[in-house]
Amino acid sequence: LALWAFVLYAVLDDQSTTVFGEWKSYVTQKFTWLYILSQDYWIVFLVPLVYYYGEMKLGKDDEEPEYGDLTYLAMVWCAGVAIGLIFYGASEPLFHLKDGTNRYNNDGYSNDNQMAMNAMHITIFHWGFLAWIVYCITALTMGFLSYRHDLPLCFRTTLAPVMGKATWGWLGDMLDVLTIVTIVAGLCTSLGLGARQIVGGCQRLGWISGSLTDDELTNTAAWIIGIITLCATASVVAGLDIGIKFVSYLAFMLGNFLMVAVFCMDESWYILNVMTSTLGYHLQYFIEIAFDTDAFAQLALGNGRPNDGKGANPSWMDWWTIFYWGWWIAWAPFVGTFMARISRGRTIKQVILYTLTIPFAYALMWFCTFGPAAIRMDRRATWLAQVGLESYGNADYFLHESAGFRPANAGKCYNVPASLNATVYPGYAPTPGLSPVCVFASADSSGYWFDLMNQYYGMGDFLTFVSIVTTVLYFVTSSDSGSLVVDLIAANGREAHVVQRVFWALTEGAVAIACLASGGFGSLTGLQAVSIVMGLPFTFILMIMCTSLWRALKIEAGDMLPAGQRNDWNLPLYGGILDIPEVAFSLGKAPMPKMEHVKAFFVALLLPGWSLMKAMNGLAKWQERAMLQATRVLIAIAAQLSFFGFVICHILTPIYKDNDIGITGQGLWMFGWACYLSKVLLTSMVRHLIRRHYSIEGSGMEDFWAALLFYPQVLAQMVAQIPTAPAPKKAKVQKAVAKEEIVV
Repeated sequence: LALWAFVLYAVLDDQSTTVFGEWKSYVTQKFTWLYILSQDYWIVFLVPLVYYYGEMKLGKDDEEPEYGDLTYLAMVWCAGVAIGLIFYGASEPLFHLKDGTNRYNNDGYSNDNQMAMNAMHITIFHWGFLAWIVYCITALTMGFLSYRHDLPLCFRTTLAPVMGKATWGWLGDMLDVLTIVTIVAGLCTSLGLGARQIVGGCQRLGWISGSLTDDELTNTAAWIIGIITLCATASVVAGLDIGIKFVSYLAFMLGNFLMVAVFCMDESWYILNVMTSTLGYHLQYFIEIAFDTDAFAQLALGNGRPNDGKGANPSWMDWWTIFYWGWWIAWAPFVGTFMARISRGRTIKQVILYTLTIPFAYALMWFCTFGPAAIRMDRRATWLAQVGLESYGNADYFLHESAGFRPANAGKCYNVPASLNATVYPGYAPTPGLSPVCVFASADSSGYWFDLMNQYYGMGDFLTFVSIVTTVLYFVTSSDSGSLVVDLIAANGREAHVVQRVFWALTEGAVAIACLASGGFGSLTGLQAVSIVMGLPFTFILMIMCTSLWRALKIEAGDMLPAGQRNDWNLPLYGGILDIPEVAFSLGKAPMPKMEHVKAFFVALLLPGWSLMKAMNGLAKWQERAMLQATRVLIAIAAQLSFFGFVICHILTPIYKDNDIGITGQGLWMFGWACYLSKVLLTSMVRHLIRRHYSIEGSGMEDFWAALLFYPQVLAQMVAQIPTAPAPKKAKVQKAVAKEEIVV
């Protein structure tokens, strides 16, 4: 119901695409720093993870991997990147080289070769380590908890060591619903946009008319989605070991065939040179690009934008890096769950190798094959236009007149002459058989792949056909893998009846067709924007997931006591008032929370200083060297005044007006949030003191984020803790094997 309600709004409201686009731009502008830092943190997080726990298995100690290495890699690769390889394989490096809007090609001093290297650097950055890290962490967390501790194979399981029993309540249900909607929206977007590329390829082969109207183009794409959906449904019915495994392997092999074909038919030495240079250049400047936020470039006109006109476009991060990061993160529940499903029996080191390191190496080979080949073709075509103008007074002198279909917005193609005037053009030595060559046009970026295929020794139709088949197979793998994952999540991690898998496969296709039929390709763009926006909440979820995985591994290794044996909060963050919805959803079967906890929540909501004072006084009773009474009073007063300042500043924001500049509420809301942050810091400090005194597992960072996002419950938790005398710190145990020890 939630899925179809969302889809109906997307296709029926004419302004939905605009609204979703504005959401995406807002998230990019305000949270670039968060997306960038979180991706970098996840990479760093893997270092101690591998060092301390790399030999632990996603399964029991005696279990072996369910799939062979090559088959496993094929399924991982097809699920993780799918048709993006063909959609962006030839065009993305040229976008970064020629669009003149990024920090590298608009720096005012780089030559064309340097800009080409930077274009490859950016492309590998978008498809390399940081693209796969979110899938890797999700797969590790879900696989370890599911196969090692017999928890359900669904997304909510990843938070079980942190959320405890709330994982199986309404909070977990909401998370799974949100996950399903995000997965289906992302898959429908890929189905629709990829269908458009398939239509373009079929038009070039003459299978579909090149004079289709917009409505006819949409209807044709809808039919293609329908056919792909039926194929995906058949694959889902065949099962993972037959359908998905076979289709993934076939798509992977056909992709390899295209890559090897281009490598051999183009200048192989040149591609190897680019591959080597790109690897070294990317590793050298990885830290720089991984932390770059285009901070100065994002400033608006008259609001600090650079006055020399150099550097990146203010929207470049929105168009590219944050688009990718949001997209990968939003796809983490889908791809990560699928990877977890096929990773049983592998060690943590092996999963990281095959879902992070090897995919990076393969992405390097892929984009350093098709990218340089496309750059070279574009340069050759551009040069031939210049030669035609210089020597014959006609830039179109070598123009290639194709009998087949080419979009009106595509770049021009030129026949490569076997020879030119040796006096004017000494050293001219074209590669025999590589003709015609085409200029890149961003308006037909998805079609440039077919232009590239068409230059090789008259094999254009054959290579285009193989590309279309590969694209279709990648679509089928995305759809059937997505259906499998959605089915697992909807069935709470169980292998459901085949009818339910068929239902989800058909639903994905139906949603994509409905969007196309009602709103055209624009509605799919809106769905895509929403998927990317959903990367923001999933960023926080993935941060919690890292803590969840770390705790589960520490418990398994005996480095941390399991739940029920260690000192813990009397009132968990997910308890108290948050148990009330569970009572309603369970129709009264779940127990009501203690009224003192509910009362403490509302008191803390309005009088945080009072609750903070109560918590500090209670802590002082158990301390040998307690904080001075005067200090406690000052902290409590400061917290309460900060809260009042937060509320008052936001109330006055729409009322107050600076008559000198005529701006309402200027600066007041900023003072309000400064007050709120002050209260958060005081609250987290006291929570840290209580947690340390009671020997409760956690960190200062967790204290801060809890106080920032849910301060009333944090204060209620602190008040509920202090009546209990601190227990002595307990000794560590060797291992925890029961699932209750992980999640309770």
